[in-house]
Amino acid sequence: MGETGTGGPNDGVRAVLHTSVATFYSNLVTRPAGQAVRVAIEDQLREAQGTSLSILDFSHVGVIDFSCADEVIAKLLRKYMSRDRPSEAFFVVQGVSRDHRDLIETVLQRQNLLLVALEDGRPALWGPAPVRLRWAWHCLGELGQAVAHEFASARGLRVATAASWLKRLASWRLAVPDGGQGFASLPAVLARGMPPDCGRVGPTGGTLPNGAAETVPAGRGGESPAPTVSAGGSGGEGRPPAAL
Repeated sequence: MGETGTGGPNDGVRAVLHTSVATFYSNLVTRPAGQAVRVAIEDQLREAQGTSLSILDFSHVGVIDFSCADEVIAKLLRKYMSRDRPSEAFFVVQGVSRDHRDLIETVLQRQNLLLVALEDGRPALWGPAPVRLRWAWHCLGELGQAVAHEFASARGLRVATAASWLKRLASWRLAVPDGGQGFASLPAVLARGMPPDCGRVGPTGGTLPNGAAETVPAGRGGESPAPTVSAGGSGGEGRPPAAL
């Protein structure tokens, strides 16, 4: 079903789990099929017994419909964002085709959810992220891991403001608290959790590249989505938007 790696010593993650979705169904076209995949992923997270980062690999999946995207992705995100979540789990998708991405983005938009994806080995943020939240995600991605005063110093913010944005990223499942005062980006956790070679191969041949609170956070509504920005960019993105 998948493979397990070990998280870095300071990022708060106990296990990095790699699940090749196509080992269950090569075509995800009914809600029961999506439910079966989701339950299997939940079982894997339960067995990890601690904070986990789950990589959902859609390589070799031929077809996926809205009902399966809802069952596999949206319901997982909602469950592990809720106050009564069974454990701390974070999610990254990879191996998603362009057509599948458009469908998944539609599901995320409809349900106001956010998801980190690997696109050709580079992280991207999918879903209706407000501009300022997307900027904070990008900034943490450049730092990899930071406490509030480091984030504030690097980006010209007050420490209290930086701490607020880091907590919001975590509540959206976009950053991992380290158990202390620090937060790690999901790509940084992946980079520390995988072997130092060119990648890790899943059961169906999909390669996993290296490099890779509150239920409703404040500032969730009232802002327009921005275009997707891959982490690691340059230029003006390093400066905070107005009135951050």
